[in-house]
Amino acid sequence: MMKCLLAILVLILAAGIASGKDDDVPQEYLVKAKYLLNIPLYTEMLAQTKTRKSYTICLIGATPLESVLAASSGKLIKSRPLAVLKVTDFSQMDSCQLLFIASSERNRLQTLLPEAHSRGIVTISDMRDFARMGGMINLLTVNGRIVFDLNRSAAGSASISFSTHLLKLARDVIN
Repeated sequence: MMKCLLAILVLILAAGIASGKDDDVPQEYLVKAKYLLNIPLYTEMLAQTKTRKSYTICLIGATPLESVLAASSGKLIKSRPLAVLKVTDFSQMDSCQLLFIASSERNRLQTLLPEAHSRGIVTISDMRDFARMGGMINLLTVNGRIVFDLNRSAAGSASISFSTHLLKLARDVIN
């Protein structure tokens, strides 16, 4: 069963299939939204995050992902309804399980990452070298396809682990 689910995920991600009716959002962000919705299925987080009523994906900075993800609000992720929250500072991150950091936040990255990691939040971005700078998941466009790098050390510092299936799909794994 897990192999079947993994095969479906690979097909969705590799083919770049995305659903959505928002014609104003570039296809790239529709695919990135699919990553944000599927990656939580292949991560294990601190026990206290499992007791929350919703699975909250937070966004910080300028990104078109908010409108794309809003269409999926209420969808079940890890048996909890999805909530999407736009945040501007640390005080709003208490309910986040996943934080997408837009490229516009590069100058704040060295303060955002430690704060998110101390709270056990999965960090993900599409900014260049994000995983090498201490982020957990870096979405990249390579040869017209969205791929990702993982930073296991950053994840481990936040008591987050990636499934072996996700590790196998990564373009690069930083230890």
